[in-house]
Amino acid sequence: MFEKIPFTNIVAKNRLLSKNLTKKDYENPVYNKENLMNSKFVISGSADSFQMPPITDFAVQNLFHVESFMIFHYGFDSFTERQNFHSFLIMYTYFGQGILTYQGKNYTLKEGDGAFINCMDYHLYKADRMQWDTAVLHLNGPLLAAFHAQYMQNGSPVFHEETNGSFQKILEHLLKLYSIPHLYRDWQASTCIDNMLNHLLLLTAPEEKGKINTPEYIRYLIKYMENNYTQKLTLDYLAEFACMNKYYLSKEFKKYTGFSPNDYLISLRINRAKQLLEGSSLPASKIAHEVGIHDINNFTNLFKKKTGMTPIQYRTTAQEISIHHYQSGTDNMV
Repeated sequence: MFEKIPFTNIVAKNRLLSKNLTKKDYENPVYNKENLMNSKFVISGSADSFQMPPITDFAVQNLFHVESFMIFHYGFDSFTERQNFHSFLIMYTYFGQGILTYQGKNYTLKEGDGAFINCMDYHLYKADRMQWDTAVLHLNGPLLAAFHAQYMQNGSPVFHEETNGSFQKILEHLLKLYSIPHLYRDWQASTCIDNMLNHLLLLTAPEEKGKINTPEYIRYLIKYMENNYTQKLTLDYLAEFACMNKYYLSKEFKKYTGFSPNDYLISLRINRAKQLLEGSSLPASKIAHEVGIHDINNFTNLFKKKTGMTPIQYRTTAQEISIHHYQSGTDNMV
């Protein structure tokens, strides 16, 4: 894991205590003074620190973005206690065991266990009598509060997925994006964080919510759209196909999927277009037809609305990332 991610290893020769912070620490522009004042901690052990690049003011105000990322190898006596800390936190355990206290409950975090919390709420996490290796990912963005509120509808901040699962892959991809300078990095990173948060929502959703309560006709219609998204699928056509009133269909479809039928269809087409832009040399006009959008201007506008980039910009960025990963791989072989 993290083989191609640049980290700086930091070893705490002595325990780091919040009570020993100096005026110079509080005035360091790297840190949020208010956040430091609202934190108590004892840290022993070591950490692998990822050096975050500068984030544009636009990204801070409008996009999902990473504030910091570290993999802590906590000693047995380490803990962090905070409240009114302006950030959201995703933790993920690779080794050992930790304890999280959040919203009045205690949670044991073992290998493959993660947690997604709002740091404005009181929380405490600590190593549980042994070394604890855990990722600490601080995020922010205008919609994170809404995502977290939806996530907590399940009643617990904790999720579980094996360390070779999708969460780990998305996390590594996110860090790779931040390690490569390119013009649209903030947009790409925001999209990646969006994917991560959606993955956590689906990962923790009650199984019966998606499989039992969703009506069969909605599931059948989704499958039909996934297999025929290149065709002209109007709301009238889908309503006739499902044998129901189009307004009722639209309402029910959004109720169970979170999308209108048209938005879901557009997402299917744009996702396929992204694959073709990354994996083929087809011109954008040809790709537009391939995915069922026959007006290139409409295709470009829809694509930019979904990704923040034009199709050509997206392809260029994907190629830059691919070349960088290839070069990194060959460098490691020398």
